Amino acid sequence: MLRDTVLTASSKRKELIIFLFCFLGAYILNVVGIILNQSPAKELFTQLHVVFLVALVLYGLSLCLRALYYLLSRLWLRK
Repeated sequence: MLRDTVLTASSKRKELIIFLFCFLGAYILNVVGIILNQSPAKELFTQLHVVFLVALVLYGLSLCLRALYYLLSRLWLRK
């Protein structure tokens, strides 16, 4: 049976902070790539859509890892 869930403001804030860290990490990867390939600095802005997609992938990966940690910790505590 399905039940209603409520997302609290603190959980929304936590997820936003996690996504912002993912975006920051993707942006840093973009900067490093630009420096290593000696590309023009305008790519910091023209490649923002790619940075956003990489940030979404990183967020999805962190979501999977957190879900795995949650499941394993629940299994560990039940024994």
